[in-house]
Amino acid sequence: MNKPFIEGDNFYLRAIKKEDLTGNMANWANDPKVTKFMVMGTVPGSGSIYCSWESLEVEFERLQKSKNDVIFAIIDKKTDEMIGNAGLYEINWLARHAELRIIIGEKKYWGKDLGPKVTAAIVKYGFEKLNLHKIYLGCNADDKRANRCYEKVGFKKEGTIRDYHFRNGKYYNANIYSILRYEFKEK
Repeated sequence: MNKPFIEGDNFYLRAIKKEDLTGNMANWANDPKVTKFMVMGTVPGSGSIYCSWESLEVEFERLQKSKNDVIFAIIDKKTDEMIGNAGLYEINWLARHAELRIIIGEKKYWGKDLGPKVTAAIVKYGFEKLNLHKIYLGCNADDKRANRCYEKVGFKKEGTIRDYHFRNGKYYNANIYSILRYEFKEK
């Protein structure tokens, strides 16, 4: 087992390593079922960030130097398999807010209530360790599972951006969610 940074019941979060890039991460970004509701994966291969090993490597190097992004690999405790990644991006240290992003790329882990647990762990970390005041995110309005996940954790819908991105031959709206420090109650 790798050294966990944050532990949950059936998962742990650790730093992303360079070797994580060569396998699952590029595969997830190029899997239409994984990226169906995401901006990621719109263009296959190197035409889009995260879609090739080379673009993942460039992004990995950028994140290693960033003081405004904290990204974790999501690891299954039983198998020690990397099943996704999550983190807080574009941290504004003065206003104390950040954007949450999460992807559970391994489809066999879908529908097992892992998304809300990982999301809650990241939110708790952001509020308790990073002293953030607000965590926000954008979510495809048609992605019912993701919308339920964020609402289950306590995120409030702030609004909808109409026709936010074009994917799968149609335009999608994006729901904008946020949670404030005093609203978060660990379950």
